[in-house]
Amino acid sequence: MPCSSSNIACAVCGHADARALTTTMLATGEMVPVCGNHALMHDRALRKATSAKELSKMAGERRDRKDRRDGTADELGGRLIAAFCGDRRKTDERRA
Repeated sequence: MPCSSSNIACAVCGHADARALTTTMLATGEMVPVCGNHALMHDRALRKATSAKELSKMAGERRDRKDRRDGTADELGGRLIAAFCGDRRKTDERRA
């Protein structure tokens, strides 16, 4: 359900653009305003948060994981990294 009040912000990240806000229901039945990204994360979670603070913690834990770009997971990933890596070009070369 979209939020319509202009003084409401996402309980997780603080995003306050009403066009991106919706609500999510916690395990307690309480409705909490969240942005679309955090609503999706909560909907897909294995268990529902019981408070806005727990919801923030659940979303934050996801960001703490090791960066996936540290290694090459597969051949396609390696080729994409090589294709878009700026190290291929010498410093005196310019883009056209």
